Amino acid sequence: MEKALQDFYYQFHTKQHYFLCHDILEESWKSNTSFSKDDAVVSLILMATGCYHFRRGNHRGAIKSFNKALKVIELHDNFTTLGMDIAAYKSMLKTLIEHVDNGKPFAPIQLPLTDTMIDSILSEYPNFKMTTDMVTESYIVNHHLERDRSEVNEARQAALQQKHQHRL
Repeated sequence: MEKALQDFYYQFHTKQHYFLCHDILEESWKSNTSFSKDDAVVSLILMATGCYHFRRGNHRGAIKSFNKALKVIELHDNFTTLGMDIAAYKSMLKTLIEHVDNGKPFAPIQLPLTDTMIDSILSEYPNFKMTTDMVTESYIVNHHLERDRSEVNEARQAALQQKHQHRL
């Protein structure tokens, strides 16, 4: 999970690739055989999803994701494995919810990472930085529309064909 968190925080802060952040942590989370939707890491997955929606102007999706992220992390008061100040993270989520509710524009988020986590990220990504300028590259901002989905489409087609063969 530590490598996934390093990757997540790098993509989140340096690249602002929130869609990829979701994928990175979801894959790592689901690789644990005893994963649960109440795991603390799920809050980060949902928060990244909320940021993706908020930046694109989907306020309904952002609010829903941020509220779920807050609900999950509230189950974990003294959780240290994420490399964040959890109390500050909860406060940040509440502020994000207020900003969306009040129609404030999206601005890049800086998670309250611990110094230990920042050092860990820097060991893997020496160019890590908490970018304050908004990334506007269309491929990142509109990733769900512009990504290569050929692998997903092929897998769906194969599953449909297999299902059809089982019916015969």
